[in-house]
Parts: sequence; C-alpha cells; structure tokens
Amino acid sequence: MRVVRSAVAEMHKYSTVAPIRFPDPGGAFPGDILLRPPPVVVDANVLRNDILYACRTRRRTVLVTAANAGFLRLFCAEHVYEEVIEHSSDWAADGQVTRDAFLRRWLLEYLPLIRVVQIGDGHLAWLSPAELDRVRHLAEPCQDPDDVPSAVLALLLEAFFLSEDVKPLSAVYGDADLSSHREWVGILKAGGDAGQLGKAFSLMVNTTVLVSEGLASGARRIAAATSPWLLVAAAIGAAWWYMNLSASTRQQVASAAKSFMYCALGAAVAYQEVQDQFTSAAPKAPGWVSLAADLPPSAALGRACLHTLARSCRCNLSAAELTKELPYLGIAQGEAKVRQVLRDAGPFTEVWRGRWQVGHAARALLRYLDMHPPRPEPRGMAQHALPLRFEEPSLILAGEQD
Repeated sequence: MRVVRSAVAEMHKYSTVAPIRFPDPGGAFPGDILLRPPPVVVDANVLRNDILYACRTRRRTVLVTAANAGFLRLFCAEHVYEEVIEHSSDWAADGQVTRDAFLRRWLLEYLPLIRVVQIGDGHLAWLSPAELDRVRHLAEPCQDPDDVPSAVLALLLEAFFLSEDVKPLSAVYGDADLSSHREWVGILKAGGDAGQLGKAFSLMVNTTVLVSEGLASGARRIAAATSPWLLVAAAIGAAWWYMNLSASTRQQVASAAKSFMYCALGAAVAYQEVQDQFTSAAPKAPGWVSLAADLPPSAALGRACLHTLARSCRCNLSAAELTKELPYLGIAQGEAKVRQVLRDAGPFTEVWRGRWQVGHAARALLRYLDMHPPRPEPRGMAQHALPLRFEEPSLILAGEQD
C-alpha cells in the first residue's frame, strides 16, 4: 500500500503541470480511454471561490487538476456559466485580484473542462416522485429557485453536487447526513487518487491481456507453421532452465513474482478504498426498475441516456453505440427511440454528424478556439497552461454580457 500510494503521489505531480485538455474547435470534448470518470456538478459559488484561490496562489486547484487528468467530469447548468461572467467584476474586486486574471483563469483553465448543460422545465418529468417534491420545494420563492437547474442536473446524473449552499444540497441529497460534504476538497482528492489507481490498474490489466493474446497467437502460428511438438519442447526447455537456476536466483524470481502480486493487490485495495469515499458523496438515485415504473417511458429513457452518456469513456457516442450501453429498463429502448431522445432533449449536443455528447462547450471558449486553436506546449511551459498569445478576456467574453 505504501509503494502504491507513493506511485500515485508521483503521478499527481505530473497531473498538476500537464497541459489543459481543450475540446476541439467544434466543441467535442476529448474522451478518457481507460476510465469512466464520475460526473461532478458544480455551482457558481464554488467556482468563484476556486478561481479566486487559483488566482491568488497562481497554481491549479484540485478541481482543475482532477478534471484535466480525466479522473472526474465537470458539468454545470447554463445559468451557472452566465452567472460567473455576470458577477466576475464584483467577485474579482472582493477577492482582491484583477478582473483580467479572474477571467483568464476562467476562460483557459475551467471552461475547457466544463460541459455546460441546458436543463429546462420539461426535465422535471425525468425525476422520481420523491426527487420532484424536493425540487419543487427548492423552487419556492422563499427557498432558492435559481439553483433548481443545478439540483435537477445533479439528480439526473447521479453526480457529486459541488455546492456550499444548504438549500440546493438538501434538494439533491434529501435527509442524508451532509456533515462531511463540506470536506469536498478531500473528496475530490480521493476521486483523483481513485482515477490514478484505476488508470494504472486498467493499463496493467490491458497490457497483460494484450501480451497474453500476443503470446498465444504467436504460439498458434508457430504450431501451424512447424509442429505442436516444438511448443512442447520449448516448455520442457523453459522448465529445465528454471530447475537449473541456483537456489538464490529461483528465490529472487519467486520474490519478484510475489512483489508484483502484492503490488497489484495493494492497488486494488487502495482503489476500492478511495473509490468508495468518492462515490459515497453522490446522491442515491432510485433503481432503473423503479424509475421505469414511476416515469413515462420517454422520461425514463431520456434519463438513462443522460446518465450513461455522461460516463462514457469515449465521451461522444452514436445512437447505436449508446443503445448498447444502456441499462435494461423494461421499456422500448431501441436505436430509433434513443436517436429521437438525443435529438429532442436539451442536454445533448451533436458534436459530429450522428455523434452526441452531454452538454456543450462554452460559447466564449469556442470563440477563443476559433481565434487560437490549441497547440501542445513544452512541458516546462505548462505549469499554468496559459497560451502566450492572449487578447483581453473582456473582449472575448464581451458578447456574453451584452
């Protein structure tokens, strides 16, 4: 376990300086080959505090580092994106940083990693009866109606809701104990650890499978080209070689094999430990059978599409690919039905012809990418991941405030 955690710490060092992963100019976010990153829905106040902290310390926060490494996937409702821009001047002044520095971080470190999702009144039909009661209570004028879209998004995604406001948190988590929720930095660190361990473990397993398949394929080709007895002779030769090793050498080979097994076991145990800590922070949603019984078929299918696509490794899928990944709902969920949901529902964006993702890249970010397509930077220049050429952020973001 100590060796594994030391290795994770070394991997995190690179993650803190790795270049920010931008979406392509069309707004398609990059996928994560080895992992299915858990979703995190973030509200405006947390973004404000996080950006101000990054500006004051001149380094990335845990939130940005974990999202950029692909260990979690950030989502926000449309109004959150607009609220950050609208209040940027006041927040920067209160935080004693320049507005230019605030918007610079927002545009070039946070927006490339955040999927902006449109949530409307129609998506209330995707909630279970208990969830809908809590959200309707939040929508009352004496509560916090502005946070309804964020709460709905967190419930539909079954995502860790990153907020410090009690009322929307209660709408998402119900009567759950939220005493530990304020320690969200530690939870995100656990999510980052789980991501590092999961990526390393997946890579190790995939490499082992590929090597095994390669050896098996090679053995079959040798047997077909020569004789199966050649493989038997090779196996006997390998056994004879091992038996003729000195006792100390055999002991070293056995010790190395044992160390590898212990390391793999330690990685699995550590991964499960931190993964449990992170997933316990997500709201508990009803099962799919229960949702299919309580919701109209189109609503249950829409929620399943949103939940599944948000966690997809490839980030964008065709209707046929998404249909294969959906959980069994007990309702009509064929490819044609899924394609109709993707076309009609606001949370989905067609980034390429016939390929869909959850949410869209921010408008300001797309304008910036149109002017300056991202390019790889030397590793030594990547600490702040800010391009050398940069117009005034207020010019790029001006259209958002008009």
